[in-house]
Amino acid sequence: MKHTAAALAVLLLCPLISSADDAWRITTRGYGPIRAGMTPSEATGLMGTRLRTFEGRALDPSCDHLYPEKGFEGLSLMVQNGKITRIVISNPNIQTLSGIKVGDSTARLKQVFGSRLEIEQHKYDDHGFYYFVWEQGKRFGVKFEIGGDRVTEIYAGDESIQYVEGCA
Repeated sequence: MKHTAAALAVLLLCPLISSADDAWRITTRGYGPIRAGMTPSEATGLMGTRLRTFEGRALDPSCDHLYPEKGFEGLSLMVQNGKITRIVISNPNIQTLSGIKVGDSTARLKQVFGSRLEIEQHKYDDHGFYYFVWEQGKRFGVKFEIGGDRVTEIYAGDESIQYVEGCA
């Protein structure tokens, strides 16, 4: 009887584990519970790991980038005026809610998002593009950076996803 109860408990917990994994997806507001507008210390608590600058120096709260020490490879957070404004993803194992990830083709993006996509020429790559999907009002969105007809990076957050060089 004890084994049956234990097996039943494991089966009941499996959907919860799957739901938790599904919660860590890219949205127009951020990545999982990490949202544009929160502080780095709030993100640290949610991620369960310390955040550091690239050089390990003190954070410049006016404009800087933070990287998780462990568990979130291929992810960085841009901070402006003490708040996270965008999340940048280069890890092909991280997906949007609609299943798009680094490495996907532009044809797949067009299939999934259709006329919602706004397309701009890449600033430095004559053959590259930026594909944007915005919430109504363009306050939050997702940017797919395209190179070689593939997604190379995904940005999520506020209007700062439009910046090409850091905080500008």
